Amino acid sequence: MKKRISDLLDDFPAPQIQVETSTPLSSKRIRELTMKQVNPSNRAAVKRNLLRLLAAAAVISLLTITAVAVEEVFHASAWFQGILNRQLEEDRDMVDKGAWDVTVRETLSQGQLDVVDSLGGSFQPQSATDQGTTMTLTAAYGDAHVVHLYLEVTAPQGTVLPDGIQYTFWDRNRQDVRMFSVEEDAPYDHTGIGFLWIEALPDGDPTDNIKDFHLTIEAPGQHQGLQMNDGYGKYIHISGIYQQVLDARDGYELLAPGAFTFDFSLANEARAVTLDTQGCSYGGDKTRTWTHNSPCDETCRESLTGETDPDTGLPIHTESWSYTVTVETLALSPLSAEWEVRYTCTDETRVCGLDFQVVMKDGTSPMQRRVWIQEDVNASKGVCLFTTPIDFDEIDYILIGDTELGSTHRVYLP
Repeated sequence: MKKRISDLLDDFPAPQIQVETSTPLSSKRIRELTMKQVNPSNRAAVKRNLLRLLAAAAVISLLTITAVAVEEVFHASAWFQGILNRQLEEDRDMVDKGAWDVTVRETLSQGQLDVVDSLGGSFQPQSATDQGTTMTLTAAYGDAHVVHLYLEVTAPQGTVLPDGIQYTFWDRNRQDVRMFSVEEDAPYDHTGIGFLWIEALPDGDPTDNIKDFHLTIEAPGQHQGLQMNDGYGKYIHISGIYQQVLDARDGYELLAPGAFTFDFSLANEARAVTLDTQGCSYGGDKTRTWTHNSPCDETCRESLTGETDPDTGLPIHTESWSYTVTVETLALSPLSAEWEVRYTCTDETRVCGLDFQVVMKDGTSPMQRRVWIQEDVNASKGVCLFTTPIDFDEIDYILIGDTELGSTHRVYLP
């Protein structure tokens, strides 16, 4: 069945405007008709074509309507949905390999997508061109500890931005390059903020000069008071597109020049919940056995059992210790968890953090990774990031403790 461009103009909201017809434009309708045909491998190209279509639709609307209040066509979840679903696939692969004892959901729920929109912002106007390279900061979402950015890049004609390689946006040989900064009035140190992860997103044509990137900026623990979503100005500085090449100077070579600065400030009140962990302690006696294929040093020799692995012939090591952990605080947001504990441990070299797992009503659990931990005398605190957003309405309980020992507590949202 043929579709006309006018089919995309149904139900467009035009508040406070008197028109003679009842067939206004709908950005939601436009997104539904196009995005349902999109798979993650070519979504970026489709979105670029869709923006051109929207521009044409806007011209048509101006021919029939004197003024239109245009709403955002894409919210943050529309840009990040493919990225988050790929993350779920990676999480399931990790579970299949036995790296995590959880069940991971198959796809994102509408509640998770709504969470991304509630924590996000649109940055369509932030587009700049320098030395033939055009970059556009399209969307972002984040909480106090992490921000995710969606960056569209068009390099000069003839430049190839392939899939499957490592990219960076700075000349690593220059010591004066700033990757991040915050406004001078910010109430915390603004030097060296964050750790950055750059992921080149696959597209329909890996041999062209167009590439979308997923950037993750994490706030390290040593910057006390830093809140990534507090509304103070935060900026990312880009000095070109570099690819990793083994025989290049410092391992990277310049693909496309250009200097860019983007404001990724967010000012959202990310829903955060402080859990009641009073009386929540766990621990016991632990034993760990392992083998390795490197020469043993003095410390290793102390843990040798005198036995060898029958499959590999490698020496077997074992160690034992006793510990207790008392949870002082645990706060959850849809993207991260922040915690503090006190602990005792017979192994003085071991730092005890918090063992916990968020269990959803459908029995799944989001994967998490620890981004920083700080130790004091018999105490530690840290932050974990969830690999996909959490919808609080879907949480059943938080399981705290050592499941191997059976020393656990169930804690519920207030």
